[in-house]
Amino acid sequence: MTVLEQLKFFAKTQRTALVDRQETVSYRELDARSDAFARWLLDTLGEDRSPVVICGDKETGFLSCVFGALKAGRAYVPIDSVVPEDRAAQIVADVAPKVIVDFTGRELDAGAKVLAPADLEGIFAVPGSVPPESWVGPEDPAYILFTSGSTGRPKGVPITAGNLDAFCAGLLPWYPEEGGTVLHQVSYSFDVSGCAVYAGISRGMTLFTVDHRMAADLRELFGCLRESGLTLWVSTPSFAELCIQSGAFAQELIPHLRQFLFCGEVLTHTLCDALAERFPAAQVLNTYGPTEATVLVTAAEITDEMRKDSRPIPIGGAIDGVTLALGEPGREIAGEEETGELLILGPTVGPGYFGRPDLTEKAFFTHPESGLRGYRTGDLCYRKNGLYYYCGRVDNQLKLNGYRIEIEDVEANLQKLPNVQRAAVVPVRDADQKVQYLAAFLLLREADGLTSLKRSIQLKKQAAAYLPAYMIPRKLIVVESFPLNVNGKIDKKALAASLEEGAP
Repeated sequence: MTVLEQLKFFAKTQRTALVDRQETVSYRELDARSDAFARWLLDTLGEDRSPVVICGDKETGFLSCVFGALKAGRAYVPIDSVVPEDRAAQIVADVAPKVIVDFTGRELDAGAKVLAPADLEGIFAVPGSVPPESWVGPEDPAYILFTSGSTGRPKGVPITAGNLDAFCAGLLPWYPEEGGTVLHQVSYSFDVSGCAVYAGISRGMTLFTVDHRMAADLRELFGCLRESGLTLWVSTPSFAELCIQSGAFAQELIPHLRQFLFCGEVLTHTLCDALAERFPAAQVLNTYGPTEATVLVTAAEITDEMRKDSRPIPIGGAIDGVTLALGEPGREIAGEEETGELLILGPTVGPGYFGRPDLTEKAFFTHPESGLRGYRTGDLCYRKNGLYYYCGRVDNQLKLNGYRIEIEDVEANLQKLPNVQRAAVVPVRDADQKVQYLAAFLLLREADGLTSLKRSIQLKKQAAAYLPAYMIPRKLIVVESFPLNVNGKIDKKALAASLEEGAP
């Protein structure tokens, strides 16, 4: 497995693998601790290959357990510390682990052996070696991430070691040749963290840790960033938008930064323009990819021409080893600028859904001509000049007063208004789940001093230049910041809930 081989390689150097405030972990220490944990798993579990559940945030021991599980030939299942307890319990029940590493103090035993931080210290202190023959094989699951399911129950997505090797092979050409420091802010339970954990470690980079507490305190975050030597920023666009509200977030704060890499959400012109102004020496990469196809499958460097283009920011072209198509398997769209469902083909496509062959059959397929494994993303895209443009979800189309509306279309046009930095639109439904109207939450570039009523009238007049009347949201609500979920994306469920609770 690429990342484990590279970990062993850099363990022979004096490089730092992880920085967490004042605590550092070298590559040598990370390799030794993960070896010790792997040895303990092999001695304790024998041939039992049950996944290892790891509950926590960004504790320094977390990464050692991740690599230790992989070295012991076992998948790991990360559960973030902010995941609700009942949801965490559902995940544990589905996985049925024999070992749970718990940094949170939750009661998630489910008959498993639970390791607290003190237990890990004892395990790490006992030297152990593990031969590469014990590592996860190309067809073995390396991790299982649980995403939202349509039934409300989390849905497991296993990704193999071979999938991760293919991901690294495709992404690493976009990275510096070796070294540097990468932002390690994305939750382990969100696959975008692989851009730091797998690609970063494979390049011998230092992971600069930002946990939930630091992410919520810009003063502490900026103070640490100033001393970080950060060269590569990895996050969702929403986290960067949160930071850029402060004038301090600029090249002077992170002078060595050379690259932003965004994934997980739509990247807006507004953010690209702000970054071009604040970080003139930094390249901006936009990427795209579903969990089912291993982190990301496209990439594009955002140029000045793209920023000035009226069309959305492109999600890019396929990374090395990935094949993209639009339409139906075997009946793909050939022409440019024709919209269709994006299909992903190749070695990054995972094996399916954990314990759900019914869902696997609906979303995954073997391409009838190429024989490649494929995944139906449910995302609508079109291509032009080799680049793909995201247009919304197949299932995110709703009907309001007889009209079909794409949520992303409304958001994109609201973001064209003079003083709107970011827009998030949610449908408001009645007891029968019929859409009654749209509500838009808006982050302004600067305070306008208007009352809610006068502001709403002004914004609706401005929106009429871009949207037909039936697409203009009934409610326009200004927020100081957007709530973010555990994956660092705008939490639309929280926004919808605020409406139900009688927020303005």
